[in-house]
Amino acid sequence: PPLLLAPASSPLPPAQEDNGESPDTVSALERLQDLILGPELSNFEQQVTNIEQQLSSLEHQIYDPQQLLNLLLPLIAELLSRKIADSTEEIVKAIAPIIDKLITNRSGQDKAAMISALTPLISAAISKQINESPEEIAQIIAPTMGKAIKEQIRIESDAMVDALYPVIGNTIAKYMAEAIRSINEQVANTLSVEGIKRKIRAKVQGVSEAELILQGAMPFTVPAIFLIHKSSGLVICEVQQSETQRLESEMVAGMLTAIRSFANECMTTDGSISELNQIDYGSFKIVLEVAGYCYLAVVVQGEPSRLFYRKIGQTLSIIVKDYGKPIELFDGDTATIPQQVNTILERLRDTFSTDRQQQASNPYALLIASLVVVSIIAVPWGIYQYRHSINRRIEANVTEALASAPELAVYRLTVDVRGENVLLAGRVPNRYLRSLAEKIAAEKIAKGAEPQEKIDNKIIAVEVPPDPVLAASEVKRVTKILNQMSGVSISAQYAAGKVTVEGTVRSLPDAQKITKAFEQIPGVRLVINTVQLKPLQIATRIYFEQSSANLNSADDRDKLEKVKSFLNQYSENQLKIIGYSDPSGSLAENQQLALERAKIVRDALVALGIDSRRMQVVGIVKAPSEVDSHLPLLLNRYVEFQPLTQAGNSN
Repeated sequence: PPLLLAPASSPLPPAQEDNGESPDTVSALERLQDLILGPELSNFEQQVTNIEQQLSSLEHQIYDPQQLLNLLLPLIAELLSRKIADSTEEIVKAIAPIIDKLITNRSGQDKAAMISALTPLISAAISKQINESPEEIAQIIAPTMGKAIKEQIRIESDAMVDALYPVIGNTIAKYMAEAIRSINEQVANTLSVEGIKRKIRAKVQGVSEAELILQGAMPFTVPAIFLIHKSSGLVICEVQQSETQRLESEMVAGMLTAIRSFANECMTTDGSISELNQIDYGSFKIVLEVAGYCYLAVVVQGEPSRLFYRKIGQTLSIIVKDYGKPIELFDGDTATIPQQVNTILERLRDTFSTDRQQQASNPYALLIASLVVVSIIAVPWGIYQYRHSINRRIEANVTEALASAPELAVYRLTVDVRGENVLLAGRVPNRYLRSLAEKIAAEKIAKGAEPQEKIDNKIIAVEVPPDPVLAASEVKRVTKILNQMSGVSISAQYAAGKVTVEGTVRSLPDAQKITKAFEQIPGVRLVINTVQLKPLQIATRIYFEQSSANLNSADDRDKLEKVKSFLNQYSENQLKIIGYSDPSGSLAENQQLALERAKIVRDALVALGIDSRRMQVVGIVKAPSEVDSHLPLLLNRYVEFQPLTQAGNSN
């Protein structure tokens, strides 16, 4: 509001100076000014303060981004609405390049929200695309269908079985019904010409009739044959049955080469060489035949015959023998391979159908079958009669020879020929007469030109009971002699014709010698040998540093001297040197390191004068059973020594 000032015509009286005016006059003047100007000045100051506050607030809103955005947001929304309504195409062109980035950023910030927003649209979009372009959808999904089915089977195999069972079950049932119908027809014709021919073929081929019936019900075919270079895996020549459904030869060759390499490297552990001969895949078989610088891969569907397997080997033999040189030098150029190789493979492919035609074109089958049946019955009967007459002649000759011997004439001995065995039975008073009867029978059989006959001597020697006092004394004497053998410590007790032996020996042959020695004592009918094996042992062990196979310490040399002394003392024994390794490395590395440690120790003993032929080296990866897994790994890295007999068996 405007200030109310005093009129110019009535100026305020000038203030009096201190030297001339009184204090009352000055005080009255000030009161007058306060009464006139005080309210107006106070209102003015209040308005100035409000203006300053508003300016400060406005400045704060301008310079604070958040406040400024709050002010502009309503205007921006209004501007965008009007711009979209006026120029829709321009807005689309401006936003299109950054939509993918907006979606990507938003997905990274809140993936769940984006999924929730797009889920209702995805199913409708897929359904529409399938209806409009089913071929395109099929081409997109086809490469992943196999992986998806395989993963579903791995996750929930039972659900997949339940889903596929109706289809697969009906298919298998239909196929088996046709196969069983065919088998029933062939079984029903067992006594027909075809049935007799089948029996003959089963005998000739060395297979069962059931196998031939199954082959006839489910015949096999040869979809493809590949001749593959063994070292490079390249396809030298291929023959396929169908020109429209051909197998990818290079893929098949690569697969087979990889499988053969894996089998040869991983499935043979003793250094021997073996080849993979067949791979089964469902109703298909891939028969492999390897020779020279190539191998033959025959893809077969169904059950091939044994004759077909033999023809595969014969075919490859012909190829290797006649065309081995160009196959050896094959570098991928099929022009270097003679055309005859392809002809040979085609002939092998057509072998099955040719065999079936030949089998069906034999007009004399019934006559041949009849002759075979008669032969099957007559020939064995004739052989049996011939053999029976020979056996009776042998029995008569041996019986006459035994009766002609003065020592045996008074005893009743019988002879019975069973097959190739000549059985002698009866009783004689001692072992000498028993052996004499066997000797006479053998000589008589040899003179009769029947050396293949074997004598089974069942004659019982009824000997006079010996003196038990003499038998017990002989047992003690034999025990004393046997205890003088190296490593033998036994005791023997004799009672009522039975000898019980206890103690320890170092080898099984020593135990057998002990039993035989007591059995030869007159009056000993039974020997019970309970001796225990106490093999020679070498308690010395040589330990190694980690990943090392070196002998360095003087302690190792002292241990080797002890082993040398043992071998010199027991010159008839051999030695097995067993190397161990800790589990810190790979299996192959541990195996090699364990064997190297055993070889190093063997070489050190050879240097000390031990014959290398008396030593065997073995490398073992498995931790020793007596070493606890919680003990330091050093206790797993050592070489131990195991004495052996001359035959190579542990004592």
